[in-house]
Amino acid sequence: MNILETEPIARVRRHHAIEHATVTLLSERNSQLRIVGRSDTTGFFIYGEVERAELEDAARRALARLQNGERALAIHPRCGTNLVIAGLLTALAAILAMGRKPHVDKIPNVILATTLAAFVAQPLGAKFQERVTTSPDARGARIAGIRAAQMGQIKVQHVDIAWA
Repeated sequence: MNILETEPIARVRRHHAIEHATVTLLSERNSQLRIVGRSDTTGFFIYGEVERAELEDAARRALARLQNGERALAIHPRCGTNLVIAGLLTALAAILAMGRKPHVDKIPNVILATTLAAFVAQPLGAKFQERVTTSPDARGARIAGIRAAQMGQIKVQHVDIAWA
């Protein structure tokens, strides 16, 4: 049994893919758009200044495109998964380069090792998204609505996703 295919993990992975596809479509319309997304078991949040109608349109189009087989929309270059992978790899590289006896003379090795780790992290983050943190399988999903709220100065909207 694959733990990634059990609930609620599987549902969050599917919502994460729809979130990425939505953010991609929103960003295509406005390259200056500054938003953050976060998926949960009922859909996903979008933090930032996006009009409700624009978000709903992008979410519906993103879902349709995923359902039509555009799996690549599930992967996003600015996903937090990429940051986690980069952080883990660079930390591990620094620890290994420093060795058991830390010394200032090892700093060039640490810099080289962490730079290489950061370079490797980019394609690895995308692969990790593809295999672990997202699932483009959106069959049976529909956008059920959008709920809006305010967190101080930040506009927050939750895209509710229902499943057949």
